[in-house]
Amino acid sequence: MTTLDLDPMIARYATVAFDDSTPLLEAGLESLSLLRLAVEVATDENAEIDASRLVDVRTVGDLKVWLRELVEPEVVR
Repeated sequence: MTTLDLDPMIARYATVAFDDSTPLLEAGLESLSLLRLAVEVATDENAEIDASRLVDVRTVGDLKVWLRELVEPEVVR
């Protein structure tokens, strides 16, 4: 199974260069852009987006984990 490359998707919403340790706000990523990313990633119409998990998402790396869980819940968890 191929791991989803999220960097290009995140880069469309980020306002500066980032790496996994970059805090979301420093990257220019706000809640609306995070939800847009989630909708883009969760292409399965039965996918459940748990927005309450956003409370724990502080860095770009955290965001990637959350987004991958939307697509591959059985692999990540």
